[in-house]
Amino acid sequence: MADTGFSIDGWAEFVENFAKFVDSWEAKKAILLKRMGNIYLNNMLPFVPVDTSRLVDSISLFTEGIPDDYVEVGTNVKYAIYVDEGHVQHKRFLPADKLTVGGKAKYLKSRDQKGIMLKESYVQGAHFLDKGLTAAKPSLTRLVNSFMEECAREVEGGR
Repeated sequence: MADTGFSIDGWAEFVENFAKFVDSWEAKKAILLKRMGNIYLNNMLPFVPVDTSRLVDSISLFTEGIPDDYVEVGTNVKYAIYVDEGHVQHKRFLPADKLTVGGKAKYLKSRDQKGIMLKESYVQGAHFLDKGLTAAKPSLTRLVNSFMEECAREVEGGR
């Protein structure tokens, strides 16, 4: 399996031994990998924080790696890594003449003030990738074990 933190013991030996015997091996493996990718995707999406939903909408399953025994779940949104892992917001000036706090407008102290200086702070990461993988692991393990048992039955002659 791919280097994502999820692996099944015995998968490499299983592929080597059973690929010769199982009918339509490549097609069955492709279906398994797509299902695994969708399970991970569906378990990960609830952990993605929703602001404008652009990030959630951009996350998808990429199946180009199926011939090499992997699928990817990812996005082309550049800020996704910062949402997932966290980041520092540096000290910066926020231009404004009033601020809204709790639904109430609060005017700045003086008319000459053109904004406020925000302090440097750390924004915690959502860790949606790790949380999704943790949530998906039991389902992924059951799916792969079931697949291996089904292939073993087929090799033994039972369908």
